[in-house]
Amino acid sequence: MNMKGYLIRRGIMAIVTILATVIFTWALLEYSPESPANYIFAQISPSALAGQRAEQIYASLEQYLQTLKPHGNPIIEALSYLWNFLHGNMGVSIIYEEPVTKLIANALPWTLFIVVTSVVISFIIGVRIGEKMGYKRGTKTDSILTMTFITIRSIPVYILGTIFLFFLGYILGIFPTGGAYSVNVTPGFNLPFVISVLRHAVLPITTLTLINLAGWALHMRANTIYTLGEDYVNFAETRGVMDKIIESKYVGRNSMLPLYTSLIITLGFSFGGSIFVEEIFSYPGVGLLLYNSVMNNDYPVEMGILVIIVFAVVIGMLLADLTYSLLDPRVKVGE
Repeated sequence: MNMKGYLIRRGIMAIVTILATVIFTWALLEYSPESPANYIFAQISPSALAGQRAEQIYASLEQYLQTLKPHGNPIIEALSYLWNFLHGNMGVSIIYEEPVTKLIANALPWTLFIVVTSVVISFIIGVRIGEKMGYKRGTKTDSILTMTFITIRSIPVYILGTIFLFFLGYILGIFPTGGAYSVNVTPGFNLPFVISVLRHAVLPITTLTLINLAGWALHMRANTIYTLGEDYVNFAETRGVMDKIIESKYVGRNSMLPLYTSLIITLGFSFGGSIFVEEIFSYPGVGLLLYNSVMNNDYPVEMGILVIIVFAVVIGMLLADLTYSLLDPRVKVGE
């Protein structure tokens, strides 16, 4: 298949994936038994209901909020939503009463800062450690590191985050326990603000980095061991090629190639943030926004974040397919 035909086919697949996801999610929200009325009604103080029938107020509120839910043909409504999304209109949040675009735009930079930073750091370190583990397979060092990374990998991210928050935040008081920056600093490009942002980001970034690093290291170790058994590596060793060249050009590069697509997809999912980490550290990113919208059944915000994640992942996979041949000349785009 030629390059043009491949791009057309991949483009169609990307569009179909996005449309199917939006329509399916829209249908789920259409028939969802939950309602934002439950949350809003709980915020009304008992004194506000004095002398009035609570059932009537709830019924009136429920009737109003039902008008905010999608109705009619789910496919037409989903296509209409997608059309508005492409024009920068994702509706208005039911709970926050602000445009969804504004809410996501305010939260997205914080999410990309901690998630992308942790992914990049963990990938670079994890790949290097995993490669060394593969070369030293069977040794005591390899066994200790393997068991350590398996243990870290098995710990839920919210447990690890809670441990860091409790000891480094509350007990020792080394790092802040929540927020993106201190309320005592003025937001802007100034040193106190930058320092405050970095201090508040240390614990979330460390938590995500450790979890991701363990995964990258274990995958790289397995790929390295597999690559060391390839014929071209044995042939290079037989010809007397220097070990450093074999390690970097023959083994390291080819072992890392299978992780490239995973890295791109992970970066795509970064747009959705890390719900547990952002909720634990009260970090004002997309993950915390999504958590609050799910808990409060804020349909417009849920849909907006979902569509952005789908767009990011689909585009990321498309870019991975198109750029993979640059890393591996043996692979041609469209084959």
